[in-house]
Amino acid sequence: MKETKPTPAGAKPPGSSIASRRRLPPALVLGAALVVVAGAAWAVFSYWASSQKKSEVLVFHLCIGADQKLCPNDATFVRNEGEDTLTKWAQRQCTGYKARRIIINDGPKDCGCSLADVTCSSE
Repeated sequence: MKETKPTPAGAKPPGSSIASRRRLPPALVLGAALVVVAGAAWAVFSYWASSQKKSEVLVFHLCIGADQKLCPNDATFVRNEGEDTLTKWAQRQCTGYKARRIIINDGPKDCGCSLADVTCSSE
């Protein structure tokens, strides 16, 4: 039978330092668990908040022409500056929105203008 030598006073038994290195402090384990729980909660909250978000819609009723006095009163006047007038105007007004829709109709006979509905939406 093998004889074991007694350990000197205050010395740790062999192998105990290796075991203590592998064991994580409870505060570290708790901190890591809190970070994981907080991350999961944030992911669930952000997913739920984005699905509950209502779409935002802006609608503009425009009159595109040369003289504002000839346009209907309920339309916003936009001076006709060429072929891309309405497209450029809509790009400026709809920045930050995902979708843009433009519907152009003929204006009143004496107006010499076009009427347009521009819709900007977040979806």
